[in-house]
Amino acid sequence: FTNRDLKDIRDRILANKVGAPAKAGTVAPVDVFVPAGGTGMDPSQTSFFQALNIATKINKGQVEIVNNVHLVKKGEKVGSSEATLLSKLNINP
Repeated sequence: FTNRDLKDIRDRILANKVGAPAKAGTVAPVDVFVPAGGTGMDPSQTSFFQALNIATKINKGQVEIVNNVHLVKKGEKVGSSEATLLSKLNINP
């Protein structure tokens, strides 16, 4: 309970909202994009990206994503492969 204005309290709570790791089977609250560039993953992981139809190349001993990828759309269920990729890339939607 509080004596303060509920709108102010709600605004403070929403200002402190942070992303959380994606879980398989949950509905995505936002669109999730994977940015182009180096991933820090070794070249043996390219098959993982191929399974998700993500164009990659090997650059300086690591997998590099060629283009920005719209991985999960808002309102769709997150698949297990997508959730695993997001956790490997440390992306919290």
